[in-house]
Amino acid sequence: MHKITVVGQGECEFEDQFTLLECLDEAGFDMPYSCRGGNCGACEVRLLSGKVENIQDTVYETDEAHILTCSVIPISDIKIELI
Repeated sequence: MHKITVVGQGECEFEDQFTLLECLDEAGFDMPYSCRGGNCGACEVRLLSGKVENIQDTVYETDEAHILTCSVIPISDIKIELI
């Protein structure tokens, strides 16, 4: 289990959900998203600390400081910020 901190919104635990977005959605966070497949970039957030693993290839590209919550899982405790 890894702790996820969303700046200004709170914390939750990642417990074997399919994606980070699914975890945040189940925990009641108001996270932006559209396609859930890495095509649109609507779920892009800034990764402030921690590490994630990409679990699917995406069409939308991010820089090193940003991630798509629909396409990653945390592999450590993480802290993210909506952009």
